Amino acid sequence: MNANNIKERYSLPSNPSEAMMQLAKVLKTPFHKLVGNKEKIVLTMSGVILYRHLNRLDKLLVMKMIHELSHPPLRNELIIKCLDPLINPPWAEWSLTNSELKAVLSFHNQLNRWSSILGANPGAYGIGGSVWSIAKQGASTGNVAVLLASIVLIGIHEFSYSETQKYANELERRKVLN
Repeated sequence: MNANNIKERYSLPSNPSEAMMQLAKVLKTPFHKLVGNKEKIVLTMSGVILYRHLNRLDKLLVMKMIHELSHPPLRNELIIKCLDPLINPPWAEWSLTNSELKAVLSFHNQLNRWSSILGANPGAYGIGGSVWSIAKQGASTGNVAVLLASIVLIGIHEFSYSETQKYANELERRKVLN
């Protein structure tokens, strides 16, 4: 495992305690689980961040490092952190490379752009119109379908906005820490 890869993403303090706390924030690891040799924990957490991009032998090395940690709750936390991005990389924005982050941001920015082209919030207009139609004419298949479609549009827009914020924050954190 190449330690320089982690330095490309985050500039870590030379003090092991500070580096450990910084990586715990990146991984969203509860501070009370950070028990044991701080230098080993920093190296292991660095391996967890890089895990998805490592070759088979380096992945085994990271798992060995995790199992050598003295605090079982920390071991369990870090194993889960290794597995989540293998299942779905966007669950762990910290596991993405800068280019992967930029690609996801580009996708969500395009989605938000099209949403704004369709109207400030097309889902809100559809909900208002559907509710008015249901109130005036009673519920019908058509106006209930429009109501549901509008709710879905609002959900997609809000999800995309929150994802955009999450990935933009990760890119910003990398700029600040480097």
